[in-house]
Amino acid sequence: MKNLLAMDTFTIELNEISHKKSKLIRLWIGGALILVVTVALSFYLIGSDITRLAVLIPVILQVAIYIYFAYSTYNARVYIQSDAYALEYKFGMLSKTPKTIIWETITKVKIGPTYLAFYKRSGKRTTISLGWLPYVKLKEIKEKICEVAQAKGIACEWAEYKKYS
Repeated sequence: MKNLLAMDTFTIELNEISHKKSKLIRLWIGGALILVVTVALSFYLIGSDITRLAVLIPVILQVAIYIYFAYSTYNARVYIQSDAYALEYKFGMLSKTPKTIIWETITKVKIGPTYLAFYKRSGKRTTISLGWLPYVKLKEIKEKICEVAQAKGIACEWAEYKKYS
């Protein structure tokens, strides 16, 4: 029973920011430099004080948006996890609530090259697109989902891959 419970539960963190912190900091510094150059160029090209004030308001707004997106991207938690009751995932950087798929409502799981399709008892289908993930994470997610589905008695179908010559 304990082994079955362990098979039903998994968590895969998809946020790569902690692993690539130096790359993220370089990206932020590059964006900040572009922003500063844009502001300096705007002030240099505009002559009168009233016009400079009119340019300053959108620039301040641009800086605020830049800081907000940098902060929210850094603090975002992107994951996919499952327990005995449901599969839960959150992929968007700005979405606050995770999406949930309850295992009892699923009759079949179809695993494609870059997607997971969950067929429900109601006849509807929920598709999760995973084409944006690195191959290692994609493979890990597919294997874990298939393990959980088979442990719950849900059919797990792998889509055929077409090979073009």
